[in-house]
Amino acid sequence: MTTPATGAPLRGVVVGVSSVLVTAAAHDLGGASAPSQSAVVALLAVCLGVAWIASSTRLGTGRLVAALVAAQALGHLTLVAVDGHVHGPLLDPRMAVAHVTAVAVGTAAVRGAETGSMRAARAMRRIVPVVLAAVTVDTDAVRPPLPVARLDAPSRPIDHSGRGTRGPPTRFR
Repeated sequence: MTTPATGAPLRGVVVGVSSVLVTAAAHDLGGASAPSQSAVVALLAVCLGVAWIASSTRLGTGRLVAALVAAQALGHLTLVAVDGHVHGPLLDPRMAVAHVTAVAVGTAAVRGAETGSMRAARAMRRIVPVVLAAVTVDTDAVRPPLPVARLDAPSRPIDHSGRGTRGPPTRFR
């Protein structure tokens, strides 16, 4: 299922927010300490970059999973670089499982949000015309009143006839 262009901003928001929250939680649940404030800011910048890319392209499920994997990997590397958490050449198994679970949960959340919003939009397209057709509008109450008198305005915005009162007052001449 490819996301229509109208769902792209929603996809970007869900990818960004879920990547930030789930990357920090997966890192914490995987055995590392909770990220510091500077690590969270760096993680936010990295995940928002991935979210911006995800919102500017049409993503199928494969590309969505790749974007979430990239957000998890870059987020993990950001947390390792900023907080200095060293865990050897390989990921701790708990942390790897947490990051893989985060990708699966993020994919389900994004697809669920896209599907739900498209279904809601379709339902509103069916419901709103029926509701508006049932509403009666008194056109006499809505119609604005006619003007009582019309002021004559010059046809030109600037009066060049010489009859104007431009200039200083007579006592200053």
